[in-house]
Amino acid sequence: MKSPSQIADSESDQRTAEAPYCIRFYKHYAHSPAWELVPQALTYLEESGFGLGRGPQTPPSFTDSCMAAIGKDGKAIGFMIYRGEMLWTIDLSYVVPEHRRKGIHTALFDALVDKGLQQGNIVSIKCTTHPNNLPAQAAFEAQGRTKEYIGYSYHLKDEIVGIEPTAEEMRLPEYLVEPFDTGPGGLKSMQAFINEKAAEGYELHQLIERSTYQWVLIFRRGPDRA
Repeated sequence: MKSPSQIADSESDQRTAEAPYCIRFYKHYAHSPAWELVPQALTYLEESGFGLGRGPQTPPSFTDSCMAAIGKDGKAIGFMIYRGEMLWTIDLSYVVPEHRRKGIHTALFDALVDKGLQQGNIVSIKCTTHPNNLPAQAAFEAQGRTKEYIGYSYHLKDEIVGIEPTAEEMRLPEYLVEPFDTGPGGLKSMQAFINEKAAEGYELHQLIERSTYQWVLIFRRGPDRA
């Protein structure tokens, strides 16, 4: 018996032209066949050197939504897991090796864009990837995403102006991407900057070296500010 979310999701199936699979939306990816592929996807990222470099990567929350590519046998062959309200962030995307180079990743992203446009209040879709993951970066740019440091976004509509923000919208953004030049102060000046952000409620999430003095720091809102 299907869960309520699966019944609702089945109404939004999107068949591909060749029809070897369908694209299906799930409000919670834990209710989809995609959850079985998540460990495989995380292992692939680590073994390929595209992980965060701080041990095993944490899987997405079971309450995150997803677009899943479902084969004729009912099993997932790819997925795109995301979260957020007015701004969607793709946390993890993956296509099984034997089904790559068939346009499945782009079909998943196109379905996500359509979902955002239909919903009407989604401003942007964002994602990040490892700086050495050149195939992913090439795919993102081919899909029309805009490169912002190591992040990519796909803007669906202009920001709303002239309306007072709600209390929910005034919360600290979950992520901050800050370019930083150590200059003559060296790493001590960077540590001071990190301490300043910590005082504002952010913890360092990822550190990327672009050159000898040029860095990109990615901060995440601390759990006590969530």
